[in-house]
Amino acid sequence: MKYIQILTTTCATDVSSCCSDYGIATFLYVMRQALKLIQIGVPILLIVMGAIQLGKMMLSPDDKKATKSLINKFIAAIFVFFTPYIINLVLSILPDNFQISACWASAEGIAKTLQSTEKYELLSQEVNEERQKKLNNAKKYQVITEKDVKEKKAKKKDTSTTAGEKITNYALQFVGYPYVYGGASLTHGCDCSHFVYLVLKDVGAYHGKYVTSSNWASLGKAVKGGLKNAQAGDVIVYDGHVGIYDGKKYLIEAKGSKYGITHDRRPQDSSKKLLGVRRFV
Repeated sequence: MKYIQILTTTCATDVSSCCSDYGIATFLYVMRQALKLIQIGVPILLIVMGAIQLGKMMLSPDDKKATKSLINKFIAAIFVFFTPYIINLVLSILPDNFQISACWASAEGIAKTLQSTEKYELLSQEVNEERQKKLNNAKKYQVITEKDVKEKKAKKKDTSTTAGEKITNYALQFVGYPYVYGGASLTHGCDCSHFVYLVLKDVGAYHGKYVTSSNWASLGKAVKGGLKNAQAGDVIVYDGHVGIYDGKKYLIEAKGSKYGITHDRRPQDSSKKLLGVRRFV
């Protein structure tokens, strides 16, 4: 039961966000750990065997087979050591919507979330109550409702500034909650891209699929002038990071595992390269 509950808070509905199957995630996580052990253990073993082989060669310098065997051990040690890097490189090149690639990237984050039983192990009733509370809360900040659509057609009252403030007001409620790599829960842990995705999705400003941080630079509408013309609710996209501008001075963002979800940094203070400012309302 707890695995189903935790996986719900860790994986988004879209395959590209992490893994759609807990068994695949666990298997790939075990593989990653095994590769780390093999990467260190096998080369050490081969080096020890090579040292023994070298001792034999010193006793029998004319033994050509021993020389060939020593060279083979040296090549094998190098190959085994670099194998995990090669696998990671190949899987990182594959597109995010490829199931194995997405799972490989998110497996470690999912496993860590599942292991944090004190923080993430909830009773079924508590989970349902939390979801209902979050749903009710989101309705207060809903950017687009049926009523809004009718009023907009008749009077066109809604403005981008008002809608943007609804986004920031909703996002600010989650400041102080934890950061979890690969996590997809605003209250139990999420990363930067999931934070932006869930906030915009909850208030109805974004209806597309989940994307990773840098890919937000191609969504919404580009804000001409960048940070200079940024408004409340605009998404600030960096190379490897993303956050929501509060319209005044600071970013609302899932900053990292040491900080959680914060509201204490100016957009221009990030060390990452700015890719653009995008507007969704």
